[in-house]
Amino acid sequence: MKTISIKQLHARTGYWTGIAKKTPLIVTNRGEKIAALQPLSKVSAAHPVFQGRDWSKLPKIDFESTAMISEDRNAR
Repeated sequence: MKTISIKQLHARTGYWTGIAKKTPLIVTNRGEKIAALQPLSKVSAAHPVFQGRDWSKLPKIDFESTAMISEDRNAR
């Protein structure tokens, strides 16, 4: 498993995340292991987090929530 510093990760995040798609990486800070970057499994990427949620049980609203949020923000 390849080890990179947090400074290297910060400097070239896109490059290192591309590498992490293929092989796990360990991120270190002053020599101490602090994180791991690893490819997502195909199973976790294929199943959304809210898969089992029944959206029909949510309350129905009869107004546009974005309009209410905009009015609230303009009042500041």
